[in-house]
Order: sequence, then C-alpha cells, then structure tokens
Amino acid sequence: MHPTAVMTGRAISADLARWRRRSRRVLLARIVLPIAIGALLLVVISQVGWRTYMAATHPPTEAKTEIRLITPRFYGQSTDGRSFMITARSAIRDDADPRRILLDEPALTLDLGSPTPTRMTAKSGVYRQDDFGLSLKDDVRLDDGTGYRFASEESFVDTRTGDVNSESALNGEGPSGQVQSSGYSVYDKGDRIVFRGGVRARLERQ
Repeated sequence: MHPTAVMTGRAISADLARWRRRSRRVLLARIVLPIAIGALLLVVISQVGWRTYMAATHPPTEAKTEIRLITPRFYGQSTDGRSFMITARSAIRDDADPRRILLDEPALTLDLGSPTPTRMTAKSGVYRQDDFGLSLKDDVRLDDGTGYRFASEESFVDTRTGDVNSESALNGEGPSGQVQSSGYSVYDKGDRIVFRGGVRARLERQ
C-alpha cells in the first residue's frame, strides 16, 4: 500500500474520533444547559416570590427619630405661684408618649428666687408635661436650703404643689440631728416632713 494512502486513512480516523467527541459534548450540552437554565429560573422565581411575600406580610417599620436635648431647662409655677426649674445633662422625648421626657442627671429647684430654695438631684428621672410630675431615681439628694439634707433611691415630686414623696429608705441629717426611715413626705413648702416605717432618729441638743 502506498504510504500516502495509509496516512490519509489515519487522518480520517482521527477526524472521525474528534467529530464523535464533539458530537457527544454538543449532545451533553443540549441536555445539561436547559436543565441548568430551568433551575436558575426556578431559583429566581422563588426569590422574587419570597421577597414579595415578606414585603406583604412584614411591612418596613418607620425609623424612629430620637429627639435629644442637651442641657435642657424647664420652667413652671406651682399652684400657689412659686416658681420651679428643672435642668438636666440631657433629655430625650419619648416617641411613644411625647409628654414623657427622660432626663439624665436631673436637678430640680423649688421656690426659685427665694432665699432658701429646695434643691433635688438624681442620676436619672422622668418628667411628665401633662401632670407636671417628676420621678427621680438613683442617688436622690434633697437639700431644703436651711441645712437639712436627705438621701434616698427614689422620690416623686408634684411640681404643682411642691410636695415630695418617697417609699425608699431615707437617710437624713440637719442641725437638729440625724434620721433614718423607710419613706418620707415633704409638705407645706418644706415646713412639714413626715417619716414613715422603721424611723430611727438621733437629736442633737441645741
């Protein structure tokens, strides 16, 4: 056999082998590609459907805008015309109840402008602008301006009357001595103080 004829036969066999391999790849691609495209479409449709469902059942909540006041001052008058002032390191108005103001390191001055104003301080507090009530909490201190000082953990002040009430343990001292109790109330511009529960006192001779 002529060498050229042998080489031509081998070339044809190689071409046939390559054609068969290419045919198998084309056939495989015709099967796999539609399946992959279908799976991809299914995933996309599922994601769109899920997002639509979540948007319908879980509407986005509106972001709350926090209103913070730095070194605020609140002025007012009691029912008998006495002025008072509330200050704080900072204050935040409650989004759920705009009349409720959260105070950081509040300070209250009653009988503002008088020679012996009453001053109260605390680490935190809540002031309500609808009923003018001031709730003080954590390390509450009261100084009546005449030398008497009281310390408790919680106190409530009705700024309309100037009355102070507390149901927490009290430690007090002044020119007349020292006193401890489970609660106390201050009435009549500080002229009348009532101690309640487990009262212990030590009076100094004048």
